[in-house]
Amino acid sequence: MGRRNWFEISNDGWRRLSAGRPLSRLLLEALQNAFDQEAGSVEVDIGPDRLIVEDDATSGFGDLSLIYTVYLSDKNDTPVKRGRMGRGLKELIAAMDAAEVQTTGTTVIFDRYGRRAVPNERTKGSRLVLYRRSTPEELEEAVASLRLVIPPRKTTLRVRGRVVRRPRQLVALEPCDLETVIVRDGVERAVERGTRIALYHPRRGDTPQLYEMGIPIEPVNVPWHVDVEQRVPLGHGRDGASEGYKLRLKQTLLDELASSWLDAQDLRADWVAEVLARTSVSQRTLDAFVSRTFPRRAVLGGSDRVNDRARQLGAHVVDTSAIPRGMLATLSRAMLTAEGFVRKHEEELAEQPVEPTESQRAFADFVVWLAKKLCDAKVRVLFVHKQVSSDGLLEDACTDVAAAEIRFNVASALDFDDPYEPATLGVILHELAHLGHPEHDRVFIDRLQNLAGRTVALLGRRSR
Repeated sequence: MGRRNWFEISNDGWRRLSAGRPLSRLLLEALQNAFDQEAGSVEVDIGPDRLIVEDDATSGFGDLSLIYTVYLSDKNDTPVKRGRMGRGLKELIAAMDAAEVQTTGTTVIFDRYGRRAVPNERTKGSRLVLYRRSTPEELEEAVASLRLVIPPRKTTLRVRGRVVRRPRQLVALEPCDLETVIVRDGVERAVERGTRIALYHPRRGDTPQLYEMGIPIEPVNVPWHVDVEQRVPLGHGRDGASEGYKLRLKQTLLDELASSWLDAQDLRADWVAEVLARTSVSQRTLDAFVSRTFPRRAVLGGSDRVNDRARQLGAHVVDTSAIPRGMLATLSRAMLTAEGFVRKHEEELAEQPVEPTESQRAFADFVVWLAKKLCDAKVRVLFVHKQVSSDGLLEDACTDVAAAEIRFNVASALDFDDPYEPATLGVILHELAHLGHPEHDRVFIDRLQNLAGRTVALLGRRSR
């Protein structure tokens, strides 16, 4: 109470501050008031010398001081009213050369002589007449911005006589917890509150925007218009939200949409990668992302040797060199590394030595002979028993290059009675190719093809 009239406002300073805002943003302030008054019709006429915003709300400004008292507002009690702090209309007026605010029964005039009020015969709504010379570029930008507006369902908005149509809604999400602005005990505070978020398909030519209750704030790098149906915390110039707020909003969208609305192509978008790299999404969201964007048995790559062993065990190894560190840490919550995959499966596929049968000994002799003929290598052949892994993997054979040892699984479908059976002979050649090259790369493929050709020649000569 003792703090009244501590300060005075410099009209020139206020005008300089207000005139620095784009005309398009200033005109949106006028729409906020009309929408909050639940006007059925709002008309905006834009010309090079004069701007008019008129609405048919049932009442105008009940308190004239709301028109000219900076920071005086009647909206501070609820976060579901547009605007805040009693600045918008005053900034719009201050940025003009002259202005008239016609409300019920009174017109407040702002001109070079100052401010004065005169009676009028208006019975409802308000009409703003704003005088200022504007460049064609300013007018074009203002019209484009106004046409981005999503008017309330019961309000018809016309800009230069043309109706601004609401875009087609995709989905409404609620409740979504987001930061908003309230006034409590006379102090403006940021609080988290559940709200509704409506997503719209952008109209032809539109860039997706972040909205506050139908009023566009700024472009946002998601595929839709995103309308937050409560006050959005804005920066000093009120032309954009903080990066932290936008990131939280995108995280909320991903958590809400990943499981049911987004397909693999949607999930590969840059905004999704940003969320995964910089936030902690829910496990449900992460599982949906991994299952839809990576092949079955995808694992995060490690060293070349481990990667190759993982591929031998049936994994799809993901190259992590281009994945941001934050996203990699997030993915590790839902995906095995190549090393972890190998460790898990080798524990599951723990082998038990098997004493070979007579036919298996003959099979081993054939493999030893073929290794000598094709690779000039001396190998040892063992037989083991390995079970099917938890995800259905059954390993036919495995080569230990350092020990020059090949182990064949007696639980596999290999035909030990007939090593010439095509699938069985293919496995033998695959393992012999590993004697000279442990990786599964182009060099290995070339080596395997060479061994296949030499085998045909060798066995053909042997049969003659």
